[in-house]
Amino acid sequence: MILEAVAALAIGKSLGTVSVKGSDTLLVVNQRWAEAYGKTTGGSVAVTGGGSSIGIRAFINGVADICASSRPMRESEIRSARSRGSIANEIPVCLDGLAIAVNQSNKIESLSMDDLRRIYVGQITNWKQLGGPDEAIVVFSRDSNSGTYGFFQLNVLKNQNWGPQVRFMPSTSEEAREVARTDGGIAYGGVAYFQGKKNIRLVPISAKKGGEAFAPSEQNVRSKKYPIWRYLYYYTNGKPSGDTKKFIDFVLSPAGQRIAEEVGYYSLK
Repeated sequence: MILEAVAALAIGKSLGTVSVKGSDTLLVVNQRWAEAYGKTTGGSVAVTGGGSSIGIRAFINGVADICASSRPMRESEIRSARSRGSIANEIPVCLDGLAIAVNQSNKIESLSMDDLRRIYVGQITNWKQLGGPDEAIVVFSRDSNSGTYGFFQLNVLKNQNWGPQVRFMPSTSEEAREVARTDGGIAYGGVAYFQGKKNIRLVPISAKKGGEAFAPSEQNVRSKKYPIWRYLYYYTNGKPSGDTKKFIDFVLSPAGQRIAEEVGYYSLK
């Protein structure tokens, strides 16, 4: 089931003054931004999740004011939007460390980027191969609608194919739920979905085998010591204007960036 949620406040305005569609990673913070914006300004924002690719398709088809995406739009998508009269304008809205989560029972100390690649392409199938317990690795991933899926395949798998054992989940929330109840489980996703959750532990990651490993903390993400960091984005058709601009201005304001921090992501400044 595609995860969808709508967060809107209609105070003196009709529902859906600004429509935000896309990223599951950004869904929770988008809801919080929409709620706070409505209380502050009386404006109305409708938020729909489901995945960055869904948001990008909505943007290309002209049915969303804002596309929320956890990956940059591809050149082919930008061209497709342009062919339909939309000029993709990219706006970073917060920072994220792409967290690697295992079950709390797994005491593996750290993983390298190459370890992750080999797990997800199916070359490593038991935790004992990495100095962990003699236990099969149960591999969870987002599905192909997810921008996080695309980011992970490009930056961690180096565009290799996913292993046959990977279990694809329709939302990051479901990834978190599954790894929390699966002893040999591993999953990836926005840090806010895993940080501080019961029965889940975040694994420090090193850029190279034998190198120093870092947790996806704010300090390590800002300094780029944590190797799997990224911006999370909004896309608009050209420079935003009207109610869309007012909402994005709120998101980028100190109040909006504080909300990103409260949810578990990191502010731009």
